[in-house]
Amino acid sequence: MALELKKIAEHTYMIAGAVNIGVLINGDNCLLIDTGLDRQAGKQILTCLNHDGLTPKAIINTHSHADHFGGNAIIRQETGAKVYASPLEKAIIENPYLEPFYLFSAAPVKALKTRFLMAPASPVDGVLEPGTSTVAGFDVEIISLPGHSPGQIGVVTQDNICFTADAYFGESIIEKYGMPYTADVSAALSTLQALWQSDYAKYIPSHGDPAGKPTETILQNVSAIEKTLEQILKILDAGAQTREEILSAVITASDRKLDPVQYVLNHGAITACLSHLHKINKVEYVFNGGKMLWKTLSRQQACAPGG
Repeated sequence: MALELKKIAEHTYMIAGAVNIGVLINGDNCLLIDTGLDRQAGKQILTCLNHDGLTPKAIINTHSHADHFGGNAIIRQETGAKVYASPLEKAIIENPYLEPFYLFSAAPVKALKTRFLMAPASPVDGVLEPGTSTVAGFDVEIISLPGHSPGQIGVVTQDNICFTADAYFGESIIEKYGMPYTADVSAALSTLQALWQSDYAKYIPSHGDPAGKPTETILQNVSAIEKTLEQILKILDAGAQTREEILSAVITASDRKLDPVQYVLNHGAITACLSHLHKINKVEYVFNGGKMLWKTLSRQQACAPGG
């Protein structure tokens, strides 16, 4: 099915798909926000743009997950487009082996070195920091949206349209998966709060539908995280457990099917939850029998100075 360019505002367009692609247009000049999963996605984006006589001069990658920069290499090869990203995400976009490496905590097994976790490497020509920037002739505001990925950014166009990357997910994804992958739960909750308090003309997530003010969707994402945190605390009511035991209980309760990719993503999300619960003095870790065990803190421990 051919991709279509959809007008959102005067200079702001999108290409809807498995990953929504942002397109900023001024005459025959255009800028892309993300490029999809792989070479095929990149070629489809180019075909769609060529139909309207457009050639991308630049790409802004919101973060370094493979489905957001997998089309970079072919688009850069065909057009010479420059690539921009935040400093932390730049490191992984240029060295995509790092994604399966950090998810597996070591040299990854072969099943993790797939296009879903390891896109083709892409040079990053410029680093973007929060604030106003001019990229390929387009004035944009870069906003920090960490949580799903440590250095994730959003892009606000001159039409006041906010591309929110994976800061939140559409209702169908929440219903299917529960809490989406999150690298830093504390940061994710702060990002969701900031978006809830923001005031843009329209919000476009990478996975979900554009909305004038996605209040309900944001609250659904917060609820999904909070339910997982509560579930972990309930699991720990039975006694101290390892991360793997906690993950097993969560997965078993949800009846999700696992493969190596889904396992490491779920493992990472549970680890991020434990880190957050530790930060807010809800759990602590102990070592026993060669295991790192997590357990809930008593009310007295949680309230103790330095606890």
